[in-house]
Formats: sequence, C-alpha cells, structure tokens
Amino acid sequence: MKFIERFLGKKEAPPQQISLELSELPDWIEQESDRRFGDLRSHTRRMYDEIRGVLEELDGSKVQLINAKFGEKVFKRVAKAGASNRDNLVKNLDIIKDRTVVPDDADPAKAFEFYTNTKSILNTCLENAIRSQQYVKALFPEAYKDILVNLKRFEGLLEELVAPINEERDNLEVCSRLSTLITQIQDTNSGIKLKKAHILDLENKYDSLKRDKEVAALSLEDLEESEESVYANELETRVDALNQQVQAVDKQLSDLFAPLSKALSRMEKQDESGRHTLSSDSRKMLKRLKNKPAKALEDDIKPFLAELRVMIEDGSLGLKQQNIKKTLDQIDRLVGSDLLMSMKEQRISYSSELDILSSELEGLEVHREKTGIEHLVSDTQGMIDSTGQELDVVRREMSRLNDDIENLKEQLNSELNFVFRQDVDVTY
Repeated sequence: MKFIERFLGKKEAPPQQISLELSELPDWIEQESDRRFGDLRSHTRRMYDEIRGVLEELDGSKVQLINAKFGEKVFKRVAKAGASNRDNLVKNLDIIKDRTVVPDDADPAKAFEFYTNTKSILNTCLENAIRSQQYVKALFPEAYKDILVNLKRFEGLLEELVAPINEERDNLEVCSRLSTLITQIQDTNSGIKLKKAHILDLENKYDSLKRDKEVAALSLEDLEESEESVYANELETRVDALNQQVQAVDKQLSDLFAPLSKALSRMEKQDESGRHTLSSDSRKMLKRLKNKPAKALEDDIKPFLAELRVMIEDGSLGLKQQNIKKTLDQIDRLVGSDLLMSMKEQRISYSSELDILSSELEGLEVHREKTGIEHLVSDTQGMIDSTGQELDVVRREMSRLNDDIENLKEQLNSELNFVFRQDVDVTY
C-alpha cells in the first residue's frame, strides 16, 4: 500500500465539514482569520515598525539638510535659488511625514489602504519637488544623499509591505464581505418573520370577513322570505320604474334645450364680462338651463326666452347665421306649444307619486333592515377585496425575501469555503 501511495501520490483528504450556528459564525470567522492571515498580520506589524523607523531617519536627514551650509564659491544668486528650493523640498518632506499615518491595527485590508494612500502622497510630493531635488543635489550633496537613501528605502518598504497582501487580495476582499453578508441574512430572516406574522394576521382577517359576509347573506335571505319583504320589493320595483320615468323626462328636457347651448354660453360670458348685464331672475334661469333644465320649469321661462331672442336677433351674441336660425326655430317651438307645460305636468306627476312611494318604502322596517344588511355586505366585500389584494402583495414580498435569503446563504457558504478552504455547514 505504501509503495502504491509513493508511486501514485497520496490523495489529499477532503476537508472536514464544520457545523456552526449563524450566531456562532462571527467568532469563528475571527478565530479563523487570525489563523488564516496570522503570518500576514505579523508581517504587517513588522513592516509598520520599519516604516516608522525610516520616517524618523528621513526626518533626521531633513534636519541635516536644513543645517547644511553653502560652499564658499557659491554665488549669491545661486545660493538664493538653492535656499528657496531647499525650503520647497523640506516642505514636501514634512508633508510626507505628517500625512503618513501608520495604522495601529495590523489588519491587512487597512494595510493595503495605507499603502495606496501613502504611495499617492509620496509620488505627489516627489513630483512637486523634482526641480528642487536637482538644486539640493548640486548644492548639498551629502545631505541629499541621505535623504535619497531614506526615500528609496521608504518606497521599498511600502512595496515590501504590500507584496504578500496583494497575493491574498481576493481572499481578503471576500473575508471583508462576510460580516456584511451575515448581517444581511439576519436582517432578511427578521423580515421574513415579520412577513409571516403579517400574512397570518391578514389570512385570519380575510377568513373572518368572509364568515361575516356569509352570516349577513343568510340574514338577508331570511329577510327576503317574509311577507313584508315581498311588499317592500314590489314598492322598490315601482320606485325604480318612477325614477327611470323622471330621468327620461329630464333627458327629453335636456335634448329640447340643447340647440340653445351656444347662445346660452355666449349670454353667460357677456354677463360675466359686463358687456350685457342680466337681471338676477334671468341669471338664475340661465344657470338652471345650463346645469339642470328640469329646474327651469319651476318658474315661467317665456320672459327669459324672449330676452334671449332679442340678443340673438340684434347680433349681440355673435352667432353664425345657420346657428341663429336653428336657435330661433327651437325658441319658437318651446314658446309656441304646450310641450314644456305637458312635460312639466308629467314630471310633477311622476315625482309626486315617487315621493309618496319612497316615503312609504322608507317607513317599512324590513326595508331599513334590508338596506342596512346590503350595505354591510357591500362594505364587507370591499374589505375582503382590499385584504385579499394586500395579502397578495405581502405574499409576493415574502417570496422575494425567501429568494433573497437563499441567494445570500449560497453566497455566504461559497465565500466561507473560498477563504478558509473548509466545508462550513451553517445552521440558520
């Protein structure tokens, strides 16, 4: 067996499965992260110490540069330019020192951020001092040499810091997402529990409303079987018929006055603008004819129609000739016949009988009870419909949350296995 293993190569054992509750996962991740990235954290701490050291050495080199003296043969003009450029280099070295904030935490993700920010500061400051470095190099060669050595060492330490971090970048990025994924799963679980409770409440409400409607419908059936209800139904039928007859008369009246609509509109506009002021009686009649012609029959309409005729004939309303003839013909029809009087009497007859029968119907207790139950049934059905619609919405939201949490669980399991190379079975 050992010979075969040496020949074929020993198979790597599959990762052992680890079962954890979701609540246990953060502590486990922290422990595994320390184990998984422990060497990287140690490297980061060591590099931070070296970076702090080189910054101090760079600060010492800067002091040497400040105290450096010009050579005896340097011209004043050159010395002046050199002093100015030395000041510029010193200023940029101060910026590098002040803005390089070494983290206290050895978290590799923070270390990469530190590297990115510090490298940007270093490059910017060195670019700003390119010309100044040439002056300093020529006038203070020893001091510049120390600064250059420390700058190169500083840059080299930054690259040395980030090199192993770059190798683990994918793992570090995935690991940094784990806590967010856990929080999202916990929040989604809470949302699902709330939705379940809401759905249960709505289902109970829906069933209760359906039972209420069924009880009311049975009460209505019992009520319909009584003798008094039969008589009430007959009255309702007669009341409905009379209402239709009154509406038919009103429709005929509206049709009769429809040919006057253009003239009436012009008349109203002129009254509103003050071009032709109507009397209060004429204004009231005009409003009735435009809104509800049946109301106009309550008073004598002929004086108003005579006034309208005068305004049409003298051209005050500015109607076209064809419209003038059509309107005047209709006025003649209304004034020269008993048509309006006949329709008025017919409407009064229908309305009087309608009032009597409606009053009698309203006086019947069975009708009041029936009307109340019908309203209850109608209102209950409305609540059933709205509750059903709300239930559909919440169920869809619940389905979406279930899909979301399955995706989040799948992502969490995948990323746990990716980072820690272990088969982690999370119990939710």
